[in-house]
Amino acid sequence: MAVLLLAAPLVVWGALLALRSTSNDPRQWLPRDFAETDRYDWFLEQFGSDEIAVVSWPGCTLEDPRLEAMASGLRASPWFERVRSGPAVIERLMQPPLELSERAAARRLRGVLVGPDAQTTCLVLSTSEPGKSDRVQTVDAIFEQAQQVPGLDAESLRLGGPTVDAAAIDRESRRLLFQLAGVSGLLSFIIATIRLRSVAMAVIVLAVAGYSTLLSLAILAFTGGTMNLLMTMLPPLVYVLSISSAVHLANYYRDALEHASPAAALGQALRHGWLPCALAALTTGIGLASLVLSKIDPIRTFGIYSASGIVAGVAVLFVLMPAALTVFRVRPAGKRSATGETPAGKTAAGENATDKTQADQDAAELAWAHGGATAVTTRDFGERVIDFIIRRHGWVLVVCLTIMALGAVGLPRVKSTVRLQDRFLPGSPAIQDYRWLEENIGPMVPLEVVVHIDRDSDQSLVEQLRTVARVQGRIQAMDDSVATMSAINFSPSLPRRGGVADVARRQMINRPETLERLRETGYVTDTDEQRLWRITVRAPAIGELDYGLFAERLRGEIDPILAAAEASGTYTGVIPLIYKAQRQLLQDLFRSFLAAFGVIAVVLVVVLRSVWAAALAMIPNLFPAVVVFGGLEWVDIPIQIGSVMTASAALGIAVDDTVHFLTWFRRGIGEGRSRLASLRLAFHRCAGAMLHTTLICCGGLLVFAASSFVPILHFAWLMVALLLAAIIGDLALLPAILAGPLGRRFERRRRQDKSPTP
Repeated sequence: MAVLLLAAPLVVWGALLALRSTSNDPRQWLPRDFAETDRYDWFLEQFGSDEIAVVSWPGCTLEDPRLEAMASGLRASPWFERVRSGPAVIERLMQPPLELSERAAARRLRGVLVGPDAQTTCLVLSTSEPGKSDRVQTVDAIFEQAQQVPGLDAESLRLGGPTVDAAAIDRESRRLLFQLAGVSGLLSFIIATIRLRSVAMAVIVLAVAGYSTLLSLAILAFTGGTMNLLMTMLPPLVYVLSISSAVHLANYYRDALEHASPAAALGQALRHGWLPCALAALTTGIGLASLVLSKIDPIRTFGIYSASGIVAGVAVLFVLMPAALTVFRVRPAGKRSATGETPAGKTAAGENATDKTQADQDAAELAWAHGGATAVTTRDFGERVIDFIIRRHGWVLVVCLTIMALGAVGLPRVKSTVRLQDRFLPGSPAIQDYRWLEENIGPMVPLEVVVHIDRDSDQSLVEQLRTVARVQGRIQAMDDSVATMSAINFSPSLPRRGGVADVARRQMINRPETLERLRETGYVTDTDEQRLWRITVRAPAIGELDYGLFAERLRGEIDPILAAAEASGTYTGVIPLIYKAQRQLLQDLFRSFLAAFGVIAVVLVVVLRSVWAAALAMIPNLFPAVVVFGGLEWVDIPIQIGSVMTASAALGIAVDDTVHFLTWFRRGIGEGRSRLASLRLAFHRCAGAMLHTTLICCGGLLVFAASSFVPILHFAWLMVALLLAAIIGDLALLPAILAGPLGRRFERRRRQDKSPTP
């Protein structure tokens, strides 16, 4: 206790460092080690960052004087390196050498800076490096500037863009950490107190969980990790899983107190509990560590740090909990027989059990498991449940396997999504702002097409611009819902005939000054070997557009045009990466789950010393993932980024309960009990602790269903569904397997071992 208290300041300091390191850079969600990501990095090197914030409001028109006042204030802000407004760009297009009319200039900017009505406009803010380091402060600067403009208020603003999205995620991360996490801890404590029937024991259990959680955050900070939105689920996950292990150990201790002194009971609890608790932590850690196979950084780092947190948590469990129980002499309420006798003095019915029929022996041993000569006829609900499963084990097995088969049918059709509209709730301010911006300005999700023309090509600037114009026109003709922008929007009208005026215009465009002005727009740049022409394509963020199909169609339409012009193209930007990340989510889900399944299966083979027994034991552990994820397809819910973490974690949690159940079952077999009596013993020793931990974990996680960020909301609901399905798998499907002919696999192996410990 003294060592832990002395280490506490360092642990708390590390946890605070971790909590202050929240960062949600949009680029961290991009899949690594892929050609699409490499192309996007190359694009950023050539044309600079494309991170922007779009700002508008109802009544923001080309004549609105508030627009220029807002733009002037933001230009002086260190958070933005460039501020563009519709009126400013139109004015530039109206000046020499283009000298466009206002209507023609507005038409060139339609869908990007000017809305469909040719009046509504916006500000496009390019975020500076300081702005990227603190996006919440950057967005707050926009709201603060709005308060300084007469007639404008922050509530009327409509914001969109990557900077705004990241700031919203940062805010939600902080709310999760400092508001919802506290509510989750309080709710878990209340449930633990009620279920353990001891405030002191609940305090110790929660102290173990709290210390483990702080230690996991300290590990994150001291190893150079940072928090992000997914990592905010690290504290509650480690917290509830640590509670699970602590409740199981408390259950062992409470059972031992029925026939031993506190000191002896603690020793017995540790002897009985260290292996299943350690194996449970190992299998859960394996399930979480399998996430390192993901190609998406936040998922991979979550797997690393959550697995290390679980391992650290079990170390805290076996140090802090025995020490606290010894120092404070906690003695929770234990189960007593109706006669007041304890199992230390077995009843006559138990002593004469060998002379009875098998049914009488089972009943006597069931009475012994409950602490004396309790009449079998006075059964509680748990007894009725296990008796029903034993009598109807065939039907229970068929029903569970049928449900599992229905889930398996849906697994191949499971969908994933990383679209913006699926990240926030439909009624959230972020979605409402995007909907308004897309209706009044234009689409918001960018795709970049880069046209490559060799520097040693004999094509003139006019011919190169004509190629870009053909590509841009073809894109615009593909889909009315997209908008485009390129150097063509800022160049003089291209000559179409061979008259004297067209020859003069061609000569004017081919002058070096024209190319230099176009470079200033950011839509053309040169390398040592090529000239690069950028065409920005904006697609809707809200809607049913399939980004993958759109990107493929785009390539199919453009490549022939580029081939005819002896040019080539690069397709990059957010849309291809969204499409790749969407497919990667499913691959990561199945890859990590299969890896965890394989390693955990090997662990069970070693523990059970039987391939057949391990294979049968894995069926209840597969039950939650197959049923829940297959059920997502039946109810048409796509997998989110946060969903990927749940499958492997749930597998480890399910194995947790399976290990505890099989420990008691095999202990009964090793002590000479029949298979059915051992099954009853395991059920009554484990069912309560399993239900307690499930209630505590579900109560703690359900708080996060209040999040407005859909991946975290899905994470919370999926974890709850998986935990509930795991209880069905371990308290219905597993007993049905053990009660039937398949259960002899466990019995035979254990009787051959003749060992009283697992």
